[in-house]
Amino acid sequence: MFSVGTERFGSFRLKTSLTLPSRIVVPAVVIFDLLSLICAMEISRRAYAGELFDAVAYGGLALVAGLAFVFCGRGWGLYRFQCLLEPQGRLGKIAAAAVLGALTVCVFLFLLKTGADYSRGSLVLFAFSSPFFVAGERLLVALGLSRAIEADIIRGKRVVLVGDSAELGRFTTDEVFHFGLDEIGRFELLLPAERDDLTPQDTQTVLQAIQFGRAHKAAEYALIMPWSRDGALKHVIELLRSSPRAIRLYPDHSTRAVLLRKRESDFDPYLSVEVHSEPLSLPEQLAKRTLDIVLSIVALLLLFPVMVAAAILIKLDSPGPVIFRQTRWGFDDREFKIWKFRTMSVMEDGSKITQAVRDDSRVTAVGRVLRRTSVDELPQLINVLRGEMSIVGPRPHAVAHDKQYGQEIDEYALRRHVKPGLTGLAQVLGLRGETKTSEQMKMRIQKDLLYINDWSFWLDIKIIVQTVLVIANHEAY
Repeated sequence: MFSVGTERFGSFRLKTSLTLPSRIVVPAVVIFDLLSLICAMEISRRAYAGELFDAVAYGGLALVAGLAFVFCGRGWGLYRFQCLLEPQGRLGKIAAAAVLGALTVCVFLFLLKTGADYSRGSLVLFAFSSPFFVAGERLLVALGLSRAIEADIIRGKRVVLVGDSAELGRFTTDEVFHFGLDEIGRFELLLPAERDDLTPQDTQTVLQAIQFGRAHKAAEYALIMPWSRDGALKHVIELLRSSPRAIRLYPDHSTRAVLLRKRESDFDPYLSVEVHSEPLSLPEQLAKRTLDIVLSIVALLLLFPVMVAAAILIKLDSPGPVIFRQTRWGFDDREFKIWKFRTMSVMEDGSKITQAVRDDSRVTAVGRVLRRTSVDELPQLINVLRGEMSIVGPRPHAVAHDKQYGQEIDEYALRRHVKPGLTGLAQVLGLRGETKTSEQMKMRIQKDLLYINDWSFWLDIKIIVQTVLVIANHEAY
């Protein structure tokens, strides 16, 4: 059974055109915490020492205390979304982190031997007042955050809920709210008690959830299932892993009930376990995308005369379009049209595509030169600039070949957990061109998955340099 999440957070729902993602909440609260400590320091300075001491210097000490507070707060769970919504149970830890921040200032002054330059009375007053300032600020943040979520100004993480119908029935809108989620749909599984794996109908439901998540750009798949159903859980996770989105297991009803009774303890009543993470974090995605944009623009500017010359030669050599476009599957199985200079007399783009082989009779005279020098791949810089491809990544295959090898090779679909690339690790290691057997394709897939698992900014740079060297040595693919 499938339903779309619409009514949320009770009856109050103020319409607004301003919508902000929940990922901005924690950075914003960090800033508020620092500002509250700066205010505490400034008021303490004015109350005890007046204008006898430099306000800027005291502001610097407040930042030292603030950084110590943030460091402790991260370790103590004070920046979890649930704690930000309900700080009442953690006020003791908030106060303790503020006191530790004040003590850090004292240690800092002692090590620099500059304590005599500051008013001890002001610092003592700051140590006593800072916990009240931060606690009050956190209570105001909680009130404002709740109102912002109710008014749809702050939207939680877009998730698709997948799980047992009974457990989903107990997963209320209030709990969705406190988990910091924005439910865009839920898919209910039957999970009959007499079997520990999935029925064919349940398998189909999970596949529908994946398609729905792709279509609606879900950030995560949330599993709401009995933790005792090991076999079913394992099967659902295995199916969901075909998507690059994170998969997170949330506590079942029994576990939530136990943890909610322990709210004052160190147990988090809204814990969750990430059972599958995205290959690249948000900062890594930004770094990779920045590299793609910069290199594709520079390459297009430098190679524009070469591309114009290639287009003219293609037009003079044989009838047909200059650019050959073919359907490929990209990141998360999204279809796009890959661009190449036309090098063949045919324009195959269907359910049956014949791979190019060495000395292929379908290759034109100009096309043979373009393929040997890899100039035919240059229009894919446009695909990179449009965000459909990356400079480095697994090379995209024709859809017909994706379907064929997807059935023959385990984990083949995992190569689409990142954007396809103009070049890749498999290609610079010589695994390029025609693949006559499934074993050859398996070797290529192994290198693609190795690239995804070991990705780093510098690995991309290394592969780009190796690609240039390969082309320079006339070993283009």
